[in-house]
Amino acid sequence: MNLEQLTENRVEEALIKLSDSDENHAAWAGQVKYLEEALKQAKAHSFLLAEGTVAEREAKAVASQSYSNAVFAWTEALKHFKKIDNERNHEMRIIDIWRTLSSNRRQGNV
Repeated sequence: MNLEQLTENRVEEALIKLSDSDENHAAWAGQVKYLEEALKQAKAHSFLLAEGTVAEREAKAVASQSYSNAVFAWTEALKHFKKIDNERNHEMRIIDIWRTLSSNRRQGNV
């Protein structure tokens, strides 16, 4: 990014993007947390249904289809959340850089 092109318009655009993504970001964060609990529940349920030693039951639980489905759902939700989170972090960095540049300009350093 060319710092000379970092204008107030671009900062305004960053603020709008952050504002527009607030709800979606929160929803995906909540979904990830929910699915983390679903992972535990799927594993525990499969563990209780399995037979054998504790180690065998643990292995069967982790290898179960319900646990595999839960892992897949959690991974997909985490991907969506991280994408939104990374986009938001990018916009926040733009705002921080603009603040620094503005401060330096006011002080006559740039």
